[in-house]
Amino acid sequence: MSKIEEKGLYTYLVEAGTPGLKENVQLLSLRKGRQVYDTSQRFTNIYEIVTGAVKLGNISAKGEEYIYELVTPGEFFGNLAFLGDTFSEFCKTLCDAELRSYEPAFFKHLMTHDPVVAEWCFSKIVYRWNKTESLLASIRSHEPRERILLLYDGFYKKVFTASGREVPLNKLLTYRDIADLTATTRQLVADTIK
Repeated sequence: MSKIEEKGLYTYLVEAGTPGLKENVQLLSLRKGRQVYDTSQRFTNIYEIVTGAVKLGNISAKGEEYIYELVTPGEFFGNLAFLGDTFSEFCKTLCDAELRSYEPAFFKHLMTHDPVVAEWCFSKIVYRWNKTESLLASIRSHEPRERILLLYDGFYKKVFTASGREVPLNKLLTYRDIADLTATTRQLVADTIK
């Protein structure tokens, strides 16, 4: 386990005496349903989940919102400028949440100048790729009702809200969220979960 995994990125940076930390990192407390950023914002800060959870998504060609990922404590996300001008997404909180907001240039500097941060960052990126690939494999490998139940049961993982309340992640999701993540319909999700 890396030094960051044990204590968290911010604690590691504090203990390392990282210059510029106070000027480039901010703790945000956000209420449930709050939009952190929307698809019109091409470049945002990099965010680390401290408590709570967020959903990431986009707008379909028909103008409808859909989600494609849930991010939980210890993970980071954001509209990384490295992805170019065509990438966009939105981010909304699933419950009261605390996020650390890192200035992109500062975060990039950390990744390129601190091997411990780089190792942590790359392991988080690979973890997120694996989550996405596993979700796609589930969509390909299971019948719709199986996908719904597997996802719903898999998200029984509990998260702490910013107020310290412990809640199962699957209870924070709407039927629409589950439908988006399983490539099914809201009606099928409702029928299956009931």
